[in-house]
Amino acid sequence: MIVSLCRRRKRSSPFMLRTFGLSEEVLKHYQHKRWVGGADLYFNTEQEKEEAYKRLKEFVYADSPKEMEEVVVDMLKKTGLKLATAESCSGGLLSARIVNVPGSSKVFLGSFVVYANELKTKLLSVEENLLKEFGAVSAEVCRAMCVGALEETDADISIAITGIAGPEGGTEEKPVGLTFIGIGTDSEVMVERYQLKGQRNQNRFLSTQIALDMLRRFLLKRYIND
Repeated sequence: MIVSLCRRRKRSSPFMLRTFGLSEEVLKHYQHKRWVGGADLYFNTEQEKEEAYKRLKEFVYADSPKEMEEVVVDMLKKTGLKLATAESCSGGLLSARIVNVPGSSKVFLGSFVVYANELKTKLLSVEENLLKEFGAVSAEVCRAMCVGALEETDADISIAITGIAGPEGGTEEKPVGLTFIGIGTDSEVMVERYQLKGQRNQNRFLSTQIALDMLRRFLLKRYIND
């Protein structure tokens, strides 16, 4: 784990919004501090903050120095849903971030860290023909990892991450940074493709931040509807 990336950052103003996924074009209109997991926006007044929140609500995950994993664990507690994860390139970093949150045991069942293909097959029942045909870094294998994590646990929701963190292992077809992240339930599995552009451990951390944000958005849309 990259401790410096997970260390709580001090706010430079009492009025702030923590965001993830905002473009540089949007950020240039706000006082902000960028970091690998997003951007913190700062305001001079509560009114300015509220106005920005209305415009950027989709990208805001906190209005205090809370980490994404804290927000997601709180949401899981609110919904009563149980989570399990399956990780390849992130190597357990996602589960480590989740268990850093006090009380996460109420909603987090555990993680399958399946770095090697043989463990993907042995622990998650990912079919060997999928690995041979599409490769470990593929939407198909990510989907199978989601399903396997659900089938091997009593979880209501699963998250799977598989990718090429770098600096080696990339090809022209599958370059370094290529990452697939999925969310699964008993009724659906959604997999998204990302091309990350950081160094190895930055890519690992960013994959977990994306995964947590995907789960945050999923819970808001399907279960919370705030």
